[in-house]
Amino acid sequence: MLWLTPNPAPPSSGPSRFMQTPGDLLIEIALVLDSRTDVLNLCLTCSYIFSHVASVLYETVILNDVEQCTRTLWMLSGRPLLARHVQELIVRPRSSGDCRQGLAVSLLASAAVRDAAVTQRLDALSKFIWDADEKPYHDDMWFALRVGCPQLRYIGTTVGRSLPLFDFVDLVGFSLTLKHGFYDTHMDTFLDEDKASSRQLWDMLIHRCPDLEELVIEGASTLPTDVHTLVCGRWPKLRRLTLGDVSIDWTPAALDQPDKRPFIAFLEAHTSLESLSLSRYNVLPSHLTSIDPGSLHITSFTGTLQQLQALPYLQSHLKSVTFRDPMQTREISAQAVAGLLQGLSHLTELKIAFNLHSMYDSGNLLRSLIVACPHLRHLDLTCANKPSFQMDTFSKTVRGFPKLQTLHLTIVKYPGDEALASGAARIAKANPRLSKFSLTFIPPAYPLPLPFSLPHPPFPFPARSTGSFELTTDRHGLPLTLLGFEHFRLVWPWGLGVSKSSRRYVRDLRPLSAPGRRKSGWRGVLGLLTERSAAGEEIRMIIFCGLLVTLAVWGYSAHRARPVEMLKTMQRPIVYGVLSSAPVRRMVATA
Repeated sequence: MLWLTPNPAPPSSGPSRFMQTPGDLLIEIALVLDSRTDVLNLCLTCSYIFSHVASVLYETVILNDVEQCTRTLWMLSGRPLLARHVQELIVRPRSSGDCRQGLAVSLLASAAVRDAAVTQRLDALSKFIWDADEKPYHDDMWFALRVGCPQLRYIGTTVGRSLPLFDFVDLVGFSLTLKHGFYDTHMDTFLDEDKASSRQLWDMLIHRCPDLEELVIEGASTLPTDVHTLVCGRWPKLRRLTLGDVSIDWTPAALDQPDKRPFIAFLEAHTSLESLSLSRYNVLPSHLTSIDPGSLHITSFTGTLQQLQALPYLQSHLKSVTFRDPMQTREISAQAVAGLLQGLSHLTELKIAFNLHSMYDSGNLLRSLIVACPHLRHLDLTCANKPSFQMDTFSKTVRGFPKLQTLHLTIVKYPGDEALASGAARIAKANPRLSKFSLTFIPPAYPLPLPFSLPHPPFPFPARSTGSFELTTDRHGLPLTLLGFEHFRLVWPWGLGVSKSSRRYVRDLRPLSAPGRRKSGWRGVLGLLTERSAAGEEIRMIIFCGLLVTLAVWGYSAHRARPVEMLKTMQRPIVYGVLSSAPVRRMVATA
């Protein structure tokens, strides 16, 4: 984040309209803006607007590298009028993977956070998230946050090769992300309740945070760690529970144990749950069938297909469904998934992924989802391993969702299909209801067979293209412009490195006949000649027919002129000449 210095108000004969606008109205205008870039540009208009809109701009601060972290936090420490607006701080000091570099990055970033918290300028901070490969190098950073930020009620951190120590009270949200280093070195940490770090963590959550509303324990591993102590907690206000690849209730049931498992009793005790996210390691689908139907009123569910099938009584409540694991089309058909989703009458948000076994598996996939979920407003669809949709076919088929507003599509690019920008423009023209959507091309699982006899390279080039797009329409709902941001990433073989590139652009989606769009002169003719539309096809056909007529006339003229030249050649007298040192004499002989 840059040190922002708003431009002074330009001199004018009369007061500006913005200078007369009340501050509350300026804040409402900034809240309506979708992009933080637009909010930034509004703040840089003049000092008067900056003083009122800075609260919206600095409400959430995200720092993505160590340089941003040190410079921005140093700036906030020296400008209390800006620091008082920060309510959410997310620190992501990324490193290249080297252990020494990771420690250096963690040292600098945690020191910057500690020094900023000690100044007590971040007195409005209510949420702090540390997102790195390792825990903060300086453990006293947590003490500085607890003392210097009295409003702090949400803590998020990551755990790698070393474990942090927590000493917070009255938290309303806690997030713990287990990295690969944790699974490699401290996998049995939570299993041993005598360890200081494990004991202090559960003591803080269970006994000193009775009003916890959100609990997240995330992690991805084929060997889950044990967090069975979680079932001992009771939080009456818990609304969101997210569990990654962790094991909770893996011990076999004893003979004298009641029918319900401890984790099932834990879920039934939290009747205020609204969002539940599970993985295949948390609970077996057969155990979920024993839940009392009247105890859960969940509106958002994340898990596996089998877990959702075991909760049929949630169909009348669910509005958002996310399938954590991709569906294998070889094992589960799209019709089976659509049959389950068809019973969710209030479903408005869906995130689903498919691993295609062949290029033809996606034929009825999208149509099945349209029939099963006609009220979708947000769709996140991923089709991996094999090419699935062509952009022309997809843009026309997706119109079957009459209420769709946002779309996130991740597919393997079909061979010979359009580029990212052209595909996005085609989707926007066919679906002007989409206010925002993203399009991602991922590499296939293995190189596709070439259509000719040359062998394909022995190694693939993994390339990933991602684009985020915002569509602007006119008052009639017709597409006007498409604002796009594309990012390209290519991994070279043999460890040669990674190539990255990005670009921003604005594309006009109006027809060429629209006022101000049609170009005059040769540019207009060339644009019409290359346009992919009915008018472009007609002009290309006319030019092609004109070329054929020209060739025919030229051939006819050349054919008629040839006999005349041959006749003149036959009537021309033959001349013989003799060359010598003497002057040349022409001898004409009669034929």
